[in-house]
Amino acid sequence: MKRALTALWISAACLILGSGSDPGSAQHSGAHTTPSHGDAIPPAGPANAVVEFENESIVVVRIRMAPGEKTPMHDITSARLVVWLTDTHLRDTHADGSTDDIRRRAGDIDWIPVQRHAGENLAHEPLEFLAVVPKTSAGR
Repeated sequence: MKRALTALWISAACLILGSGSDPGSAQHSGAHTTPSHGDAIPPAGPANAVVEFENESIVVVRIRMAPGEKTPMHDITSARLVVWLTDTHLRDTHADGSTDDIRRRAGDIDWIPVQRHAGENLAHEPLEFLAVVPKTSAGR
């Protein structure tokens, strides 16, 4: 359960990745998007999200958060795999106000389910991860 919650944040930090809003309107510095990304790209927010790879099956998004950076409450509308690229210490805040402090090592992998959450990088170093978002057969 705790691992699943951790994954939630991962998304959160991440993602802000998956609000279901028009990805072309993402306002993350350095982000580049196209309408085909669907809910893989987060809505406006502080985290830097960049599409690294996309094909008919998946979208891979690299998310970076500065030390102390927070992501607003957002919806992860498509479950995803997260690969941590840096050691991470973050706080995942759930829709009900409960929180989890999460620690991950570079190379750890989490599955992030559909959820609503916000995140905060508690480390003194930037965090970075890849979100691998499967596309649905509906053409996303």
